[in-house]
Amino acid sequence: MGYYVISNLIKERIIMSNEIIVKLEEGLYEEYLEDLQKKYYGGINKVLGEPWFHKSDAEMEAEAEKKVQEFMDRNS
Repeated sequence: MGYYVISNLIKERIIMSNEIIVKLEEGLYEEYLEDLQKKYYGGINKVLGEPWFHKSDAEMEAEAEKKVQEFMDRNS
């Protein structure tokens, strides 16, 4: 195998590894966000008939992102 072939194989492995990491992060984010929504669920708004939470969507999303980052830092 020449340098070019080996170089391309390495690049493909790196791309595959990055894709796996991104999928892991996305899965963790969704899981953490779901857990936070359960944690901060406040009930159903009687007027609007929609669920309400003790924290805003932005706050829960930021907390989920922080948890993902902490997980990735711990396990890298």
